[in-house]
Amino acid sequence: MRHWRAGAGFLCVGLASGCIDNGVKATRSDNVAVVLGDFDDLTTSLVALNIASEPWDGFVVQATYEPEDDRLHRGEMALQAEALLTDSEGDLDLDNYGTLFVSSGTRGLGVAQYNDGTVPDNGIISNTDPLGNVCDFGEKDRLVLATDWSYDLVEFCWPDAIDFVGDDAQVDAAQTGVAGLDVLATVNDEALRADVGEVVSVTYDYSAWSVIESVGTDSEVLLSGDVSFQASATEAATTLTNVPLLVRFPTRSGVVVFSTFHISAQNPTLQQAILLDGMEGLSRDGGGVPDSGGTGG
Repeated sequence: MRHWRAGAGFLCVGLASGCIDNGVKATRSDNVAVVLGDFDDLTTSLVALNIASEPWDGFVVQATYEPEDDRLHRGEMALQAEALLTDSEGDLDLDNYGTLFVSSGTRGLGVAQYNDGTVPDNGIISNTDPLGNVCDFGEKDRLVLATDWSYDLVEFCWPDAIDFVGDDAQVDAAQTGVAGLDVLATVNDEALRADVGEVVSVTYDYSAWSVIESVGTDSEVLLSGDVSFQASATEAATTLTNVPLLVRFPTRSGVVVFSTFHISAQNPTLQQAILLDGMEGLSRDGGGVPDSGGTGG
């Protein structure tokens, strides 16, 4: 399903070729907006699959996965995450896309900057405007993928879909996972299983990742496994058995996928399987919107 709209602007035909300023904005509803965060990067896999996407700068400091690349320093990209999610004079950039990826380490989604606990970093999660825009987007015939530290968006918009550890009313409370783990995950989804097998190794490359305890009745657990988390520095680690690691659930007419791990830290086969099999409606050599009978918008 594709819709085209005309107007002044650009046509972004993929990261490999960049965005072309052609004076006419041809916007497909199946285009992908990728909010880049410090800890996760989906663009490499999208380019490999020839899926058109457009990057938006959401860095707190700089991408940890490509620190030598100076252009990825915060603020040096033309498109900023706040502009994507904030309605300016009735023109919301987010409406130009069919799929939204919110990467772990996106600024504005934490209590404080992870590299400096004295600096507030709650510009998005404490603002009802961008929060409401994400919720509205996800309720339409759209796809949303959020990873790890971006879990607060999912918890705010769809609180019954996933039960995270810790206090649900406290930002960052679920960010307690133990670092340096390679978890042997059970593959519960048939399509994923066909591509990666019945068991797959999932890498948790950083500490304090967001831990799930259980999911709602309408949520599908695509990957599950045994994990350890530490509620505080003074408490011993706790082990949870066979808990969700990758979850998918329907909204009114959309689909949301949440990953407790960083997609970019996984092997390429698993990365691409998650994008093609886990995100229903995302397709190779294109973009995606859910195949839904809902009214959409």
